[in-house]
Amino acid sequence: MSLPRRGSHPPHFLPLRRSTTLRLTRALLYVALFGIAVLPVSVNAQFGTVYPSERIQAGQRINAFVAWEGIWALEGLSMDLPAGWRLVEASAVRRGSNTRVPLRLRESSMVAGRHLAYAVRTIRGPHLLILEVTVGSSVGAASIDIMPMRRRADDRLMLTTSRKATWSVVVAEAAASRGGKAFRRGNVDELYVLDRRVLPGLDARSPYTVEAWIKTTGLEEVVLSTWNGRDEQVYPLEWLVDARGRLVVYRGEPGEHVGMRTSNPVADGRWHHVAVSQNPSRGRVRLFVDGNVVDSLRTSSSGAANNTLSLTVGGRRAASGGSRVEEFSGYIDELRFWGRARSRDEIRYTMRQQITDPVEGLLRLGFDTEPSPSILREVPRGDLLARSDLSFSYPIEALSADVDGTAVRITWETKDRQNDRFSVERSADGRSYESIGTVLLRDRIAEAADGTMRFSFTDVPPEGPLHYYRIRQHFTDAPERVSAALKLGLGDDGAPLAAIEGNSPNPFSGSTTINFTLQQASAVRLSVWDVSGGRVAVLVDNPLRAGRHSIRFDAGDLPSGIYFVQLQTPEARLTHKLTLTR
Repeated sequence: MSLPRRGSHPPHFLPLRRSTTLRLTRALLYVALFGIAVLPVSVNAQFGTVYPSERIQAGQRINAFVAWEGIWALEGLSMDLPAGWRLVEASAVRRGSNTRVPLRLRESSMVAGRHLAYAVRTIRGPHLLILEVTVGSSVGAASIDIMPMRRRADDRLMLTTSRKATWSVVVAEAAASRGGKAFRRGNVDELYVLDRRVLPGLDARSPYTVEAWIKTTGLEEVVLSTWNGRDEQVYPLEWLVDARGRLVVYRGEPGEHVGMRTSNPVADGRWHHVAVSQNPSRGRVRLFVDGNVVDSLRTSSSGAANNTLSLTVGGRRAASGGSRVEEFSGYIDELRFWGRARSRDEIRYTMRQQITDPVEGLLRLGFDTEPSPSILREVPRGDLLARSDLSFSYPIEALSADVDGTAVRITWETKDRQNDRFSVERSADGRSYESIGTVLLRDRIAEAADGTMRFSFTDVPPEGPLHYYRIRQHFTDAPERVSAALKLGLGDDGAPLAAIEGNSPNPFSGSTTINFTLQQASAVRLSVWDVSGGRVAVLVDNPLRAGRHSIRFDAGDLPSGIYFVQLQTPEARLTHKLTLTR
């Protein structure tokens, strides 16, 4: 796969201007969080943590993002991939730059599954490496070593295993199609051009919300735009995936381009819900990803007031002499335009609902059928629809296990009320699972005020040092959905080798203390995740002695909501829910 074509970069590839010290401070905090999730924090020349580092699906194509600190020159890298996996493309972006440099690929003839990526020119200084990978068909836990290559004194390349990064993921079953469709350009050179007269006002004086689900591995691509690429043209809205995989939402005002961006990449090959909500009465526009606020801007009453250009879905319609970037190569589903500023709770409530009935103030493009010609400024001649695997169901959360003698009590939570039933599945190796029981929706043991339901199942497993558990959701009119797996290691006495006791206080407003126990000394990674699967903190990443441990977690500038602490050792992978309230 070749890199996207490049013309001249639009001016809004330059650093964004922030209007206040508060804006700058908040931006630095987001960069800090991104550094926790993707960039290394030590001062040695090595790779950092790979993102995404949680649940992916078998057979899908994803981008893995890994940072290089750049203390010494990097000549390339090696990935030891499981059977059926393939490295498709690799590139590097220097920190502070938006220019990608491709890496040459080849497979090793000496080591099965080893894929090599050679730098076209030596990589010097901190870089973000973007590795596009096709995942194999096998499900279960996967561990991939990524090792840097450097040049020896005799000018030969060598792998530096002491500086490697280990990419640990859980591969779930491929998602079945719900039978619907999504927007995708494919090989068609046309786009959906929407008539602005049927859309809510998008200028700075009007309240509005634009939201959609997107899935992509494309970089430097425009998702949707009201801009023609000319520097002098003001415009109210453009969504763009930058060279580092982050979504950037721009608006152009006379003399400057300002915008918001995500802290973590969205071009990872997974579905993400994106929403932009503008409230002129409060002078604020906010960017949401997967129901969480990730950035915001102050608005003025004059910005883009006179722009009446059409809104283009899947690219930018550049005027003659205007800058142009690659059209969107991913999927767009459930594109919605609201004539009012929607709150976080409203966005969260409907983002997983497929709205089919008319709603006042809402223009919806669901893409299960071609949009009405009355909405389109130009009717494309080609087919711009593709089968969608987007699932609107709420996932399984807070999957955990408690051991009492020979019995293992599995508990989990979900907000989804469309489940017919849950199947509890067990495995001894994390690959082959068997169903060991069924739990009905009405069998919930607790229900919170926000609609979260809690379920449990007790199992008496056969003797063995290691057990995996996962939950399969069954629906009446939607494909099944399988949770990530819980890994439970047991000692000779049948007690768990690792256990999360909980956190105190919970809920908490600023910081909380997480308590866990280890039956034996072990390598430990303790991390905190948000509900979208993005890592927000790594609290421990080193060997610990046996016994009880207490680790403080400071939430910093994180917004209120549900978070999950994950305890991972060679023998266990456990989660526990945290509730942050401001």
